Amino acid sequence: MSMVKVIELSSESQESWEDATRQAVERASRTIRNIRSVWVKEFEAVVDGNNVSQFRVNLKISFLLDEAQSMGSGEFGGGG
Repeated sequence: MSMVKVIELSSESQESWEDATRQAVERASRTIRNIRSVWVKEFEAVVDGNNVSQFRVNLKISFLLDEAQSMGSGEFGGGG
């Protein structure tokens, strides 16, 4: 049986919401294997002097647990 874990993260970028999403996935992939999807829940922008200075996203990343992980030997499906 396959099991998927979902974690919630926040990320920001000076470029775009898409870039903030990419950065979140790239950073998460350093310690989590088997990422399957990302769901952006919320978008936010910081305005400074009538200009958008930061793009922020709150998102959920889902990843497939390793077989050993789904049997209860650890919390995260990462390590590498």
